[in-house]
Amino acid sequence: MEVTDERHFDKTQRTEHTRMCEMKSMLDLHSFLIQKITNGDSLYDILKTLTFKLEGHFKRKMYCSIMLAANEGKLALGTAPNLPQDFIQSIQCIKVGPKAGSCGTAVYLNEPVISSDIEKDPLWEGGRNAALRHGLRACWSIPISVGGRAEGTFAFYFTDVCTPSSFELEMLKTCANLAGFAIERDKRNELENQLRESKQRFKSLFDYYPDSIHMVSLEGTFLGFNRGTESIFGYSQEELLGKSFIPLTASDYQESALFHFNEAKKGKVQQFEYKIIHKKGHEVFLHTTFLPIFVKGKIQGVYGISRDMAYEKKLEQELDVSHREVEQLMKDHQGMIYKFKKENGQFIHTMGTGQLLKKLGINVKESIGKTLYDIFPEEIADWKNLHYQKAWNGIETTYESDYKGIYYVGSLKPIYQNGNIVEVIGSCNDVTELRKTHEDLRATKELLESFINNTVDAIATMNPQGEITFVNQAYIDMFGFPEDEVIGKKIANIPEKYKEEFERLFKTVASGKKIKGYETVRHRADGTLVPVSITHSPIKDKNGVVTGVSGIIRDITEKKSIEQELEENKQRYQSLFLANPDLVLSLDVKGNVTNINPSVEKLIGYTPEQVLGQSYAEFIEKETLIKTRDGFKKALQGIPQTYETKLIHKNGTSGIFQVTNLPIIVNNKIVGVYGIAKDISQNKRTEEYLRKSDRLSAIGQLAAGIAHEIRNPLTSIKGFLQLMIEKSSNKEYYQIMLREIDRIELITNEFLILAKPQAKKYCKKSITAILGGFLPLVETQANMRNIEIITEIDELLPAIYCDANQIKQVFLNVMKNAIESMPKGGQITMKVKRNEESLLISIEDQGCGISPERLKRIGEPFYSTKEKGTGLGLMIIFNIIKEHQGTIQITSQLHKGTKVQIRLPYIQ
Repeated sequence: MEVTDERHFDKTQRTEHTRMCEMKSMLDLHSFLIQKITNGDSLYDILKTLTFKLEGHFKRKMYCSIMLAANEGKLALGTAPNLPQDFIQSIQCIKVGPKAGSCGTAVYLNEPVISSDIEKDPLWEGGRNAALRHGLRACWSIPISVGGRAEGTFAFYFTDVCTPSSFELEMLKTCANLAGFAIERDKRNELENQLRESKQRFKSLFDYYPDSIHMVSLEGTFLGFNRGTESIFGYSQEELLGKSFIPLTASDYQESALFHFNEAKKGKVQQFEYKIIHKKGHEVFLHTTFLPIFVKGKIQGVYGISRDMAYEKKLEQELDVSHREVEQLMKDHQGMIYKFKKENGQFIHTMGTGQLLKKLGINVKESIGKTLYDIFPEEIADWKNLHYQKAWNGIETTYESDYKGIYYVGSLKPIYQNGNIVEVIGSCNDVTELRKTHEDLRATKELLESFINNTVDAIATMNPQGEITFVNQAYIDMFGFPEDEVIGKKIANIPEKYKEEFERLFKTVASGKKIKGYETVRHRADGTLVPVSITHSPIKDKNGVVTGVSGIIRDITEKKSIEQELEENKQRYQSLFLANPDLVLSLDVKGNVTNINPSVEKLIGYTPEQVLGQSYAEFIEKETLIKTRDGFKKALQGIPQTYETKLIHKNGTSGIFQVTNLPIIVNNKIVGVYGIAKDISQNKRTEEYLRKSDRLSAIGQLAAGIAHEIRNPLTSIKGFLQLMIEKSSNKEYYQIMLREIDRIELITNEFLILAKPQAKKYCKKSITAILGGFLPLVETQANMRNIEIITEIDELLPAIYCDANQIKQVFLNVMKNAIESMPKGGQITMKVKRNEESLLISIEDQGCGISPERLKRIGEPFYSTKEKGTGLGLMIIFNIIKEHQGTIQITSQLHKGTKVQIRLPYIQ
């Protein structure tokens, strides 16, 4: 009995000793963790240390894990250093609920849940297989509470079925309390950091906002402002603090500014425009928003947000000047431009301008709002109405018409808006004088977009990882994304092709640099794109470390719209100059060229650079200079002028041009003259050619009669002379008489050629073959006169459709004249080349040349430059070339030679 009592005492003593050791171990763990918490160690480090210590404390095999509360009623794994990896994957995120295993249920009930046997416990229905597969048989879960709310759970997994003793349960609750204390400390630190970052973020936004932000007291004195205010007002912070904003306001705007300020004091947001006086004395136009400052529900002052509108006002002025210039240009247009739309089944004219209206006798003001039947006779109105209806149906149409003896060509083009035809624009050109259709004037499309007023800039901040941490209401209004869809996520409204650019800019700002006002595009929630100007600034903590990036985003749709319209107007002016085949130039009031289109080089041989700055008089023939100066002076008086003049080509030749002078009017003042010059030299040559053709026809009829009356008696005389020669011993005089009679026969034959067209045989012929047939005939005669014939003939020349004998006659006559013009010998150069539409045959000699007075009469019947010439040879040449649809041009210089250029159309 004594032995038994002694053994029981020893066992009790050992149990007490073990418990004391465990309590000491727990006290040491408690002290150790308290020290780590107070030292500021990370939450993860504290929880990991706690799990390691507890796993070493228990004698039996066990594993610790800590689950932390996450969003949407779920638990996320905090730490489980020694649990099997596959099992960890199954508990990464578990739901909180009444039957969600030990951990989910413990948080749901906010009380310990002991599953002594996982295999039989109904709480483990969803996760039992995963636990048993890894040898886990029991799980004790203790909720971690912070302020009475379960913020996680402490779980202990055992490989044997077991139940905790009361001491073990208390020990586990103590550890859970330690974990809760660590979590509470971490949350408190996080809230303090968020508050500190919030202050730094809004201070950064205030300081780096690109426009002026100023705080004004209820008495109207400055309380504070950002850097943007100093640049707009020109005053430093010391100069503005405590001073009233009213004296800085331009006198004309003080009453308005005071009114809006008082309205803001009543709690109403105000937006208005006004002018302030800069420190340097000049006025600055501002767009300002007044916002009431609320503190504890009471208005304590007013925020003012102002931006400089100088650039916007400048764009508006430039746009206004551009519109007036276009309006003036259309008014002075020699044709006619008009618009109409359909109302109540009738076409109503809404606009009309141009000089052609005056020529047609149509009063512009009286025609506006009228139908075709109010302006034209019924028959013409019916015909025009058909074309109007076609255009209204969406078919671009062109038509020709005449009214009161004036012929014109018109084109109609429908104008669409949102897929519907809203009006039709028509343009007409007077073709009476020119005898051909002018190129349709390009319809001017007038699409004026409305400007967005009272826009508010969007503001967003991002963390170093590029995730959005804050957006204001303007950001939501601008892009249409709800706040909960953007916070905590990367920016999602960057178009694909701009993402690389954004990443580069973000890295630059994250390195501590500021990027101000770069322009790009973003898309809204509905997929549409919006052009924006963005200022990015780094957000720094008190140590200067970048903790995020702020973005201030401004909708620049209105600015881009104005810039685009200015660019379109600029392109219209460039089209008027660059694409016009006629010579278009502008002159200042002194007559010096200020602008000229590239057609100048094609028409008179000079490049635009060679003409700019020169007086127009330098390029006018003296004989037409007085008339040209008179047209220029009248245009400076506001009277458009149209006249003919001669311009001097760079090569010394001159051409005839039809010139239109229009005044250039800017701000109701004539600042110069527009000149539009059309080359009508070919028209004049055609008129002269027709005049000579009429004369040739008359002479041909006369020649027929003369040849008929002379030829019969001439035959008899020639026959008797030949008989007399045979009987006479002195034949010299008879021979002279016969030669003169042969000459008379030659002249009568030429008369007959003029009078009666010869039978022609037109066919496809090679120009090379024709030249090969006649050149040997003239080379012999040329060699006898010490004349060298040089030929330059292109290879692979196309064939021509002609009478080969007549073409040979042309070349023989020209070459014969060239040989006769060089009694002392020399060179004749024949060149044959292919142009775009014709073959050019050029024959140039080194003969005596022809004076300008005689050159004008070349081709007239019975006019010859040779002593014994009849003047019929060249007239026959002109007639043959005309019948072959070709042209002939003769140029000459005295004592230098003559050049004949023949153009013949070839077979395509």
